[in-house]
Amino acid sequence: MGWTDIDIRLTGGGSDGLETAFGMWREIFVWCLLSSLLIHIVCGLLAWYSLVGHPIAMYALPSFFVAGFFTPIFAGSITSAVIVFVYKTAEFPMSSLDAFLWGVGQTIVYTLIAASRIYVTL
Repeated sequence: MGWTDIDIRLTGGGSDGLETAFGMWREIFVWCLLSSLLIHIVCGLLAWYSLVGHPIAMYALPSFFVAGFFTPIFAGSITSAVIVFVYKTAEFPMSSLDAFLWGVGQTIVYTLIAASRIYVTL
């Protein structure tokens, strides 16, 4: 491995599987799914720890995990496809870092929207 190999990896050049639309979509979708699951698992465990003595509310924990799994499956897959469509139409190359930022960014937006809906119901 020479210096040119390291330079290609740092600048985002080379082949990392993000040339095809499916490769881009898969990478964004996986990051969205993993970051959403991470947030929902941490919040679910925190809620379980807080509600362990409550007779009914601690059984709401599975709903956190279901929300953490199904939100990226449905909404994340659609928005990931839209992002890939824009990238492919503009013929703009996507690096793995771009896919990571788009996937985690989607999770942050979904989380903020969900949190804002909670305050409306109070």
